[in-house]
Amino acid sequence: MTALPGDRTAEPYVGPRPFRRAESALFHGRTEEARHLRDAWLSERVVVLHGPAAVGKTSLLHAGVLPLLEEEPRPARTLVLPVGRLIHQPTWPLALSSGPGGYRFTLISSWTPAGQAPDPEQAVGAALESVIADTAPRRVLAAIDHMEELFTAFPARVQERERLVAELAGALRELPLNLLLVVRDDQLATLSSYEGLLSPQPFAYVRLEGLDQPSAVSAVTGPASGSGRRYAAGVAEQLVQRLRTTTYTDRLGTSVEIVSDRVSPFELQIACAALWASLDDGDDAITPDRLAQLGDLAGILAGYFDRTVRDVSMETGVPEPELRDWIETTFITERGTRGTAYRGLTQTADMPNPVVDALVARHILTEEQRARSLWYQLGQERLVEAVRTANRAHHVVPARGRPQEHTPADFRAAAEAALGEGNFISAHRFASVAARRSLEQGDERQFANLLAFQAEVSRIEGDLEAAKQTLNEARSQFESQQDALSTVQVLTALAEVSLSMGEADEAVDLGRQAVARMPGDVSARTLLAYALWQAGSPADAEAAYNDALDLDRNAARALYGRGRVRIALRDFRGALADLDRALALGLPRAEEDRARAAREEAQRRLGL
Repeated sequence: MTALPGDRTAEPYVGPRPFRRAESALFHGRTEEARHLRDAWLSERVVVLHGPAAVGKTSLLHAGVLPLLEEEPRPARTLVLPVGRLIHQPTWPLALSSGPGGYRFTLISSWTPAGQAPDPEQAVGAALESVIADTAPRRVLAAIDHMEELFTAFPARVQERERLVAELAGALRELPLNLLLVVRDDQLATLSSYEGLLSPQPFAYVRLEGLDQPSAVSAVTGPASGSGRRYAAGVAEQLVQRLRTTTYTDRLGTSVEIVSDRVSPFELQIACAALWASLDDGDDAITPDRLAQLGDLAGILAGYFDRTVRDVSMETGVPEPELRDWIETTFITERGTRGTAYRGLTQTADMPNPVVDALVARHILTEEQRARSLWYQLGQERLVEAVRTANRAHHVVPARGRPQEHTPADFRAAAEAALGEGNFISAHRFASVAARRSLEQGDERQFANLLAFQAEVSRIEGDLEAAKQTLNEARSQFESQQDALSTVQVLTALAEVSLSMGEADEAVDLGRQAVARMPGDVSARTLLAYALWQAGSPADAEAAYNDALDLDRNAARALYGRGRVRIALRDFRGALADLDRALALGLPRAEEDRARAAREEAQRRLGL
């Protein structure tokens, strides 16, 4: 438990999570940065605070800048709004849904005072006018934390994103608004591309880096100052020196030591929390001996990695040894550097995407956009040695003293990377090698999955005949393995290919086969409904969509499909209600554009 200074029994270090506003008394080492950011926010129309992941941007805003604005004199009639977000964050799975009204509704909900209900139909400027109406301020300070969510959370929502930027630009023109945008470095270029659209004045950029040596010492000693305990002379400096020093060791045992001029706040908090937890109740001073007993930073980070692996294993159901082995083999290269992995439709390097999302949320992995795809790597360089240290203790990763032959998984990873780059020839070639080697090793399930992947490459490439042929081969494999779920997924994909080829009746037959095998599969029922509509049976299609929505009332694609069918059936009000809900829940980009067009048609038919 974290508490304010003065409580010796409580934990004065927050660990890997950001500082909260109530913990400002524990926040040390950022005085200069906090004052600089406060002054920029007060004087500039748009300020962009940026830096790498886990460098402390959110902590600086909540525990550094906001307390300064509250505790020190500021210009008269300056209103500071609550920090805004673009997606709800109660838990990680719920963050995958944007809620009613999408980005805009979540943002104005953040800025609206407690007890007031925001109007999801209001534009940002109108909502802000309602919020500030009673105070008539000369200046309004508004912040949006994690601005990268605008580009990464729902990347297909292009129109919604453009609308939000336009509405923020309108609010900046019409209101005395100073906007602070907090964004990760990997999305800074994307945000900067909107500079001319968002503001007539250039953005003011403030970059946050790691802690320098004096600031890091302050961040170590400051939280403990009111606890009744103290650091013995030189101990805090020794700890900071450890945090500045990194030793890289490759698989052949060659090591090199690098001393950085900056300290990661993430690593500092983990190290200090571990050191504090190691103290006995009677310890009044943190001595060099106690620091020596703690071990090196790699061991401390290894402990954090161990806890994270246990938590993610419990959350996702992936066995802990499997998860440990996957992280090391995927994200650490033979040279001891950070490796990368491409995010596929459902898996990343053969691991379900929810596992990756959980590791990103805990800062073990970090993500970046590259070549129109999402890629992952370890969140910190020092985690390389931490992962190796932790895994050696658990004996889950085989020794790799000599080079090993590439596995089918290696070739599949290469195929996925080529697909992400639009290199279809290489994607086919690597996938073919992976499939052949899987079959040679007797891994029939992996072979079937690779056939399905090859079909997806052909489908994206536009070779529908090849996609259909390969999907039928995959179907035969999955049926022989009695894998019902995979068989249904292949039948659904085959139906979609048939529709693309203009073979609606065949798609209906495939859809019915999929539903018969797995009646509770919402995707299969949604596909069947669409195929029925394309085959000229809108009433049957509506009934099939109803069946899908009985299983999941928030199935956005089923709502979108039923909305379009209801237009054909002249139920325009029902269509409008379905399309509005589908758009609020979120659709792929192409379907979102068509849903908006269908919504306009329904409104036009209603005379709205």
